[in-house]
Amino acid sequence: MRLYLLPISTRRTLLYCQKLQPPSASAASLTSGSTSTTKQKQSWGDYIQTKAALTWASWEKKGSGWQKSVVGYGNQLLRKLPYEEWALKSMPPLTKSRQRQLEAFLQEQAQAQGDFAMESGEKGGKRGKGDVGKVEVVYPGGLIKAEQVPRILHKLATEREGHHKKWFWWCLAGMPVTIPIGILPLVPNLPFFYLCYRAWSHHRALSGGRHLSYLVQHASRLLSFHPSPILDEIYSTQRFPLPFTSEPTTGPEAETIRHPDPAKVVKAVNSGNTTTEKTDGVNMGHVLEQREVEDGEVLLLSQENAKKMVQLLDVPELEVELERAIWQVETAVEKKNKEIGAEVRVGATQKEKEKEKTQ
Repeated sequence: MRLYLLPISTRRTLLYCQKLQPPSASAASLTSGSTSTTKQKQSWGDYIQTKAALTWASWEKKGSGWQKSVVGYGNQLLRKLPYEEWALKSMPPLTKSRQRQLEAFLQEQAQAQGDFAMESGEKGGKRGKGDVGKVEVVYPGGLIKAEQVPRILHKLATEREGHHKKWFWWCLAGMPVTIPIGILPLVPNLPFFYLCYRAWSHHRALSGGRHLSYLVQHASRLLSFHPSPILDEIYSTQRFPLPFTSEPTTGPEAETIRHPDPAKVVKAVNSGNTTTEKTDGVNMGHVLEQREVEDGEVLLLSQENAKKMVQLLDVPELEVELERAIWQVETAVEKKNKEIGAEVRVGATQKEKEKEKTQ
């Protein structure tokens, strides 16, 4: 598998795990000359997930009816699920067999490095088996420093662990309450199935987070960091300004990514050359300063450039993840700007009242 770290704003980064075909499987198919795919043992979880996806797709194709309505409302709900949850769900679960494979790989790697050191001494030589089986982490080197990568991965793996645990158990507790709804004729028990899905989703995010945490714990042996020139080109050609807020939408513990050119944002906004109404409401009546851009939160990627990124990386399944993440961050920035605007208006009203009292 391959991990992508894609900054959406100066305070938020999208993680995406791309599933890669094992080299052994592709080599076997080439040597055998068979065009049929090899059937692998499918877990019950994967079977249910596949069955649900096929059912959902069949409902989407219907022209009308309650199935079509359910799909419409359901897609709206799914779009609002935090992109961080989708990111962790893209990680394969840390099953016992997977953990045993990683532990065996760590032992083989340590042994190979020890044998290599004994044989070569201080002489140079070929690489051992250290890089075999490592998970590649792709990121824009122009925005994220190499020493930031493990910290960002650790944060993404652990920051929502308590949230997913809490709501996993709440969803399980709510399932029995919704069972009587199934007595109603002609209507499926949608609340029950929704709670089932949410419980599974929280559990899958927890498992993906544990997998990522395990990789980060052994980052030097299990992860291989690769700054991407393609990503650097995408981010460097991004036109500004994009939506921003003078106060970040995340907590102070979030890893900050330095904006590539905050002066460009300041110049564009102060000259009135804005491309979105989301920034206008906050900065009406005063000149934007560079400090506000550096201390606040600025989007780093537009929907247009996200599509270019997907094409250049040749990862089509990444498009929906980027679209959802950018939309959610834009919405959060807009909400924060409205809150700041409301505070400014309240402060101005209080000042006017104080002036009236003094007069």
